Amino acid sequence: MFEPACARRADLVGAGLCAEPSFSLRIFNFFILAFGKMLKPHVIESSVRQLRNYLLYNYNSWRGREYIPDPRFRINIETSSICNLRCRFCAYVKKTTPKMIMPDGFFQNCVKQAAAMGFYHVGLTPMTGDVFCDPNLFDKFAFLESFDPIREYSFFTNLTLPTRDDIDRLLELRKLRELTVSLYGHDLASFTAITGRGEGVYRRLLENLEYLVSNLSKVSWRPGLGWRSYSTLRVKPDPALKRIFKICKAAGIRVSRSQVYNNWGGFVGRDDLGGLPIDINENASVYKKGACCMLLSSVQIMANGTVNGCSCRDVNGTLCIGDMNSAPLSGILTTSNPVYLGLIEAQQCGDFPEVCGNCDFYKSIYLAGRALQRAEGESITLREFMASY
Repeated sequence: MFEPACARRADLVGAGLCAEPSFSLRIFNFFILAFGKMLKPHVIESSVRQLRNYLLYNYNSWRGREYIPDPRFRINIETSSICNLRCRFCAYVKKTTPKMIMPDGFFQNCVKQAAAMGFYHVGLTPMTGDVFCDPNLFDKFAFLESFDPIREYSFFTNLTLPTRDDIDRLLELRKLRELTVSLYGHDLASFTAITGRGEGVYRRLLENLEYLVSNLSKVSWRPGLGWRSYSTLRVKPDPALKRIFKICKAAGIRVSRSQVYNNWGGFVGRDDLGGLPIDINENASVYKKGACCMLLSSVQIMANGTVNGCSCRDVNGTLCIGDMNSAPLSGILTTSNPVYLGLIEAQQCGDFPEVCGNCDFYKSIYLAGRALQRAEGESITLREFMASY
C-alpha cells in the first residue's frame, strides 16, 4: 500500500497533537444529523451510508485494499462552460472561471493528446454549463466519430436548447454511449422557480424529451433521466411530464429521482436557494479517508485549457494541475508533475483542500465497486498507480 508523508500525521495523532474523532463520536454525529433534520428519509439514508463508509474505509485501509478505476479510460473535456439556465442550486452564477467555448482546433488537439496516452472515452459534460451552448458541438461530435482511437463519448444536458433536427442528428451518432438528461422541477411553476427560465424553455424541454424517448428504436444506446424537484416526499408531475415518464418506463429508461442537491464543494448554501423547499447536503456529513478516485481517474480539461484535478465540483479550478496552453497533457497528468503528486499525497494524508473538504461528492479509494466510469478491467491500488503513471 502506498504511504506518502502520512507518517507525520500518525506521529501527531500518537502524540495527541492531531486528534482523530472516536468511533462512538462519529456514530453520535451521524444520528444527531438525522434527528436534527426531522428524520427526513434522505437524511437518514445519508447518515447510514456515512456510517457504513466509515466502517468500510477504515477496514479496507487496515487490510491494504484500494480500488482505483482505470486511470486511462476516461478523459473529461469541457467544450462549453456556458449555460442557458440560472439554477438556484448551481454554482454557475457564482463561479469566477471564464464562461467560454473551447475552440474546435484546441479540442481536437486535446483529444489527440489524450488518445496518445491511452484514453478512449471522452466525457463532454461541463463542470457547469451545457454542451448545446457550443454552436460547433456537432463539428466536435463529427471529429470524435471519425477519430478511431476514441471508442465512445458521453455527456449530460438539460436538453432545452436542441432543435428537432439536432435530436435527429443525435440519433445518428454511432459512438455516443450515454446521454443523460437533467430535468428540474415537476411542473412549470417549479421549473421556473428552480432554473430561472420561463414557459417557452420548459415546453421546449418537454417536447425535446418526448421526441427523443419516442425515437429510440433507431439507436442502440438509451438515455438516462435524472430528475430533481422540491425535496418533499411527494410531488405531482404535470400531465405532459407524467406522459413522458410512462414512455420512459415502456422503453426501459430509468428515471432517477434525487431529493437532495449537492453543495458544490461548499460553494452553494441555503442562502442561495431563495427560500425554495430544497435540501442541500451538509458539508460535514461526508466522511473522508484516502485520496478521491476522481482525482486519480476523472480529471478535466476545462474550456480555457487548464487541467483540473476535479471534473465535477471545483468550479473555480482551485485544483489546477497544469495548463495545456503551455504544456502537453502527458507532462501534466503524471506523478512526475510535482503539483499533481502533491495533491494526491495531501489527500492520502487526510489534508484536503477547502473545496475537497467541503465536497459531498467524494469517492474514496477505499470503497470497492466504485467503477466510476464503468471502465474495462480491474481496479488498481495507489502503489500501482504511482508506479505506472
